[in-house]
This record gives sequence, C-alpha cells and structure tokens, in this order.
Amino acid sequence: MAAYTVIRTQVHDPEAYSAFVESVTALMPEFGGEFVVRADSCVAREGEEPDIVVIQRFPDMGSAQAYYDHPEYQEALSIAGGACTRQMVIVEGVS
Repeated sequence: MAAYTVIRTQVHDPEAYSAFVESVTALMPEFGGEFVVRADSCVAREGEEPDIVVIQRFPDMGSAQAYYDHPEYQEALSIAGGACTRQMVIVEGVS
C-alpha cells in the first residue's frame, strides 16, 4: 500500500534550504518516490500557515522510511537544521 510523507516547512534561509531540497530530491527516485504536491502557496484554515507544503508518494511505508533513514538524507538534514523549521510525518494511504 502506498505511503506518503507530508512536510510543512517554514524557511529561514532560502539558499541553504535550496541546497537541502536539491540533495534529497536527487535521492528520492532510488526509493520509488515522487512528488504529489510541492506548493509554496497555500491557505491555512487551522494552525500556522507554512511557507511550503510537500507531499511525496512512495510504494510503501518501508520505502518511505528507508528514504528518510538513508545516510545521505540524514546528512542533508544537517544542512536544513538552521535553514528551516519542518514537521514531517509518514502516513499509509488507503486501499
């Protein structure tokens, strides 16, 4: 069953954030991932409005978790540390 990452981001340093995005985007196809949503325009109806919302689809939970746990992704997170504030969840889709 497909799994999705849902990421809400507030960007503090656009240049460093772009470097983070570039590195993790290049890694995503290795795990069967694809973008479903990449939006820097959204309307918050509840809670704080993020700068960016990203939803990625993976073949299954294991693939999504392996993508996040991959050493290259974890290294890229060190770039993102001061560049943004993120909330990320991995959820299973419905059949």
